[in-house]
Formats: sequence, C-alpha cells, structure tokens
Amino acid sequence: MTLETGSFLIPELTVNERYMSLLCVAPMRNISKLVATLLLLVTQVRTPILPILGDVAAAVKAPVAEAAGVYEVKLNTNSAVPLELVPATKQPDYEAEVLAPLHQAQAEAAAKAEAKAAQVAAAKAKVAAHAKASVVTTVVLPAGSHTDWMREAGIAESDFGFVDYIIDHESGWGVTKSNYAGSGAYGLGQAMPAGKMAKFGDDYLTNPVTQLKWANAYAVGSYGSWAGAYSHWAGRHNW
Repeated sequence: MTLETGSFLIPELTVNERYMSLLCVAPMRNISKLVATLLLLVTQVRTPILPILGDVAAAVKAPVAEAAGVYEVKLNTNSAVPLELVPATKQPDYEAEVLAPLHQAQAEAAAKAEAKAAQVAAAKAKVAAHAKASVVTTVVLPAGSHTDWMREAGIAESDFGFVDYIIDHESGWGVTKSNYAGSGAYGLGQAMPAGKMAKFGDDYLTNPVTQLKWANAYAVGSYGSWAGAYSHWAGRHNW
C-alpha cells in the first residue's frame, strides 16, 4: 500500500519491514560513533587520519623486511611517524644472569669456609702434636716422700696440709699430669701453661721439687699464703 503526498508516492511499510529498517539503522549509528571517535583522536594528536592509516600499513609490513625478532609498537603522539616498530626490551635471562652468579658466589663462600676450617683443624692438630711431644712419659722422681719434696721446695711445714690438699685435688701428685680438657695445664699444681715453671728450673717438666717451687710462689703471690689459696680452692674448686 502506498500514500500519495504531493507528487511523491510514499510506500506504507508493513510491521516486518519497519523492524528490518531498525536493525539496519542501529549498526550504522555505531559506525558513525566510531568514525567520530577516530576523528576526535586525530584532532587531539594533530595528525591527519590518512598518514596514520598509511603508517599502520607500513608498520605491519616492516617486520617482513627486518630481521626476525620480537618487536613492540611505539606510539609517537607528537611526531610525523605516529607508529613505530622497535625491538622489544630484552628480558633478563634468569638462569644465566641470576641463578648462575648466585650459585657461583655460594660455591666460593663454601670453599672459603672449608679452607678456613681446614686451617683451624691443622692448627689444632699442630698444637696437639706439640703438646703430645712435650709430655714426658718416663720420669725418674727424686728420692723421698711428698713431705721431702715440699721441704726441699722451701715450703713451710705449717703449710704442708694446705699444699697436700690442693696438689692432691689438682693432679693427684702426678708430676706429668696434663689437663684432659686440653687447656695446657700441667704438673703438680697444673700450671697453665707449663712454661710458667721454667724460671724455677729447666727440669720443670719432670722434677716435682721445681714444680712445687712454682706452686709456692703462685700461692703466696696470688692469694697471700697457702691458707688463702686453700680457702679459695675449697670455695671454687680451682686456683
């Protein structure tokens, strides 16, 4: 059916025809919005639309001529070349640049620690060997009793009881007794180190009288008397 208006004939649309026309108009409106958005973008960056499209096409073709690799698209808003293909930023090689140096540093630190431990062990072994070599296994004691030794060392008889108590607890009257803990203490009075007794005689490693001379000087010099040394030992179990 048609309607006559002046010299034109306007067809009367059916319901189905009207629906179809609406379906066609909606996409056209979306396309119009897209074109308007592109034009607005072009005016903002002040770059003609055609060069953009041309550069896009050139950018797409560029990788074909370039060497194979990974590229990134760079947007230049204030340049005659709005789009540019640039090599992608190289990502670090985690294995080669992170793990490998870390493992190498750890290995070097372990090697240094092992070398230091070996040096310490060698030093301890040297000290132990020296101490073992310096210990006299065969001793010929002078004649006489403990009392005779103390008297010969110049200790007053009134102090014999204090001396006997301390020496018996320190070494059990063992002339070559060494401290089992490895402290270096040696002899009747456990002089530490044994070389302290050397000024009382060269035979300080084997002669009980020489060792008692050192013990007498140590007791009087450190505690005032053998009685003072005894009082200290009884309270602390050392002197």
